[in-house]
Amino acid sequence: MKLKLVWAACLVLTACLPFPEFTEEPPTGSFGPVSSIQEVRVRTFDNIWDRIEQDYIHYDDANIDWDSLHTEYRDRIEEVTSQDQFIELMADLESDLPDGALAWQSRQERINEDITDSSTYEGIGAFIGFNPEPEAHIVILSVIEGSPADKAGLQAHDSIYSIDGEPILKEEGIAAVDRIRGQTGSSVRLTVKSPDESVRTVNLERAQLVSTVKLVATIDPETNIGYILFPPSGYENLVEDIGSSLEDMTSNRHLQGLVLDLRIAGSARGWPLEDLLTMFADGIIGEFFDRSSNQVVSIQGKDTLSSQSVPLAVLVGENTSGFPEIFAASLRVSKKALIFGAPTAGAVETATGSYLPDGSRLFIESASFRAIDGLDLGNAGLQPDVLIAADWDQVLPDNDPVMDAAQQALEESQ
Repeated sequence: MKLKLVWAACLVLTACLPFPEFTEEPPTGSFGPVSSIQEVRVRTFDNIWDRIEQDYIHYDDANIDWDSLHTEYRDRIEEVTSQDQFIELMADLESDLPDGALAWQSRQERINEDITDSSTYEGIGAFIGFNPEPEAHIVILSVIEGSPADKAGLQAHDSIYSIDGEPILKEEGIAAVDRIRGQTGSSVRLTVKSPDESVRTVNLERAQLVSTVKLVATIDPETNIGYILFPPSGYENLVEDIGSSLEDMTSNRHLQGLVLDLRIAGSARGWPLEDLLTMFADGIIGEFFDRSSNQVVSIQGKDTLSSQSVPLAVLVGENTSGFPEIFAASLRVSKKALIFGAPTAGAVETATGSYLPDGSRLFIESASFRAIDGLDLGNAGLQPDVLIAADWDQVLPDNDPVMDAAQQALEESQ
């Protein structure tokens, strides 16, 4: 299962929490006599349970007494007398299932999300992760250039320990971000610590922002080893930018090695997995599977400026999730790369969305990925070849043991 007590998000500090990629089914059901509110709630729960039994990808291997759990909640729903109680019941069900197995939106939450313009948002302009240990805190993965976070001096690797004087709690998880969001023009006070520095207070004024991300690419002129830091989420020109970066790296020099840094990369919609695999991998790499079928993934590699032959090192960590995990695992099984860093979360499952009788919406983890070596990423996550316990908030660009180990391995392979 996914690593417990570690939450990661390719999440801008905004009013919207993006769901994993999903396929949405059309509403189903027949027209008939008007039902009571309680009857609709019961039908909604029964529909949810049917979806769990039919579609949940880890139904057979989850350590859960499904019959007892169903009986418990079926009895509880008979006692529900208000919408607030029903919402609380659904929250309890989510927490009783494995992390990420189910996500439920009330009708109002669904409508609010559907009408929200996700291209802009109100916030401070930072992509974040959450780390509960040793003291619960938010980790800044990246900041948007020109945002309030950027102007206030917040940087990648910084940690936030309190918001408006109230500490971040372990029980909040990634939901602590809700206390940083707010209307344009409003203020928020953060207690921040940078690696190897003292705690400081940062005051910010929230703003209306457009989410923008971009990769970072450099090359060491002494070793001719390139480095590409993938951003927290995908974007339209990501593959083209990698191609341009490789062109710059190979101009008037022979590229001796390439480090692909996925430590802050997560798979919001738009991460170009197939195109990146085509650039760097070749052959059968694994399969996507659900409860009843599987689809083998076979890649016909295409060389882009030595992308198929250059020695690779891939960096991963607690915040690496989704398609980037699949990408890293695929490069390893195709014998293209060594993996450095910390174990990943195993958050590769695809969610299927469906509408429910009461107008709410359900997301069930219904598909996962299995590498050609048999590794079920959704159950085990990706274990690095070289394990280095250094979280994103414990490293700096000029003091990064994960990067140092990868570069040393590439130098020794020449």
